[in-house]
Amino acid sequence: MAFSFFSTALLLLLSSITAAFLLLLRRTRYRRMGLPPGSLGLPLIGETLQLIASYKTENPEPFVDARVARYGSVFMTHIFGEPTVFSADPETNRFVLQNEGKLFECSYPASICNLLGKHSLLLMKGSLHKRMHSLTMSFANSSIIKDHLMLDIDRLVRFNLDSWSSRVLLMEEAKKVTNILIRN
Repeated sequence: MAFSFFSTALLLLLSSITAAFLLLLRRTRYRRMGLPPGSLGLPLIGETLQLIASYKTENPEPFVDARVARYGSVFMTHIFGEPTVFSADPETNRFVLQNEGKLFECSYPASICNLLGKHSLLLMKGSLHKRMHSLTMSFANSSIIKDHLMLDIDRLVRFNLDSWSSRVLLMEEAKKVTNILIRN
């Protein structure tokens, strides 16, 4: 009986020491890479739960504001299963966006990619993204769209939103609305 208690306590102590060592190793690895300061939160889930909780209050600003106050306008966190760098500085954001594909590579966590779909405009890169973006913008800026189609889209979306009373598969609903628009 005493041996069982001793071995359990020893195993628990070794597990705690190993977990602390791995967390310390992880933290120093990111510092050596020259990444901004920040907290990676818990392993695997990171700070995802705090971010989701702030969105449930319809005000995600406290999540970002608390980290900006603690770490500065550019900080690192761990959300949606991936380490992520946040920037709350407009000048930094402008610099990053102007140098995308040159100095910076835009990427999203795998969970976001799965949610958006592999052919999403947000996930396209380089010249393909530029071509698709210009096509989309030229289509969206035409007077026919602004004058007629937007009213139809608004009416259909409002009608479909009113009919949702339980769990909804967003992609299926978007396909339904798109098919109705194409047929009309």
